[in-house]
Amino acid sequence: MAPSTWVIIGASRGIGLEFVRQLLERGDQVIAAVRNVEAAKRIWPLTGNETRPGSCLIDQCDVTDESSIDAFVGRVKSLVDKGMKLDNIVLNAGILRYPNRATELSYSEFAAHLHTNTIGPIIVAQKLLQISASAPPSRVIFISSDSGSTALFREQEDGFGAYAASKAALNQMLRHMAAELKRKGGLWGEVCVLAMHPGEVSTDMATNLGEVEWDISGMIGAEESVSKMLTVIEQKNKKDTGTFWCWDGREYPW
Repeated sequence: MAPSTWVIIGASRGIGLEFVRQLLERGDQVIAAVRNVEAAKRIWPLTGNETRPGSCLIDQCDVTDESSIDAFVGRVKSLVDKGMKLDNIVLNAGILRYPNRATELSYSEFAAHLHTNTIGPIIVAQKLLQISASAPPSRVIFISSDSGSTALFREQEDGFGAYAASKAALNQMLRHMAAELKRKGGLWGEVCVLAMHPGEVSTDMATNLGEVEWDISGMIGAEESVSKMLTVIEQKNKKDTGTFWCWDGREYPW
């Protein structure tokens, strides 16, 4: 199988870092975007996993800063203009500042979740699609959460108000993105836009929760989550656009 090119937004740690590791190990090309290149110390050793020279490009992109997004997309455009095709785009950047209760959080705390978890990922995806008009990616994958499902509201998740709202908003926007691309037709109609719930993953984000007053059951490691998500992702095509999936292959309700 020919190597694919993956863009991973939010690649400095946790799930994003694990995507980079596994993709490099199997021989794919990766553009790994991190908020702070100098501080992202965990990703640099992964360049030793390259099976082909130059297959890991580490770049800067802060999804909460429009000028940073534009600069990053501009650099990627120069690669696209030279013939690189972006096969898959994974929007993984996100925050969870616990607790974020609806009855307690501040304006700025709510805004931070929305900017990082919703607005930034959507705008990055939009702009990467724009520069790929002649050869759009096969898939655009947003790392969502079961907390963002409105059909299966998780009432027990005390302190997750802003986080859940930001993921629910992300879900709605990516569904609109999928529908709009279908309406455009042509090459745009070939793009598969997906939401993925990665599971309850043991990452820095999870460990920073401290002591919560409800049980977090079924924790899995980032390696298992990403391995299984890759299996699910690569089974999906344009017929699946605008759908929501779990790491273990179950379709999840919006």
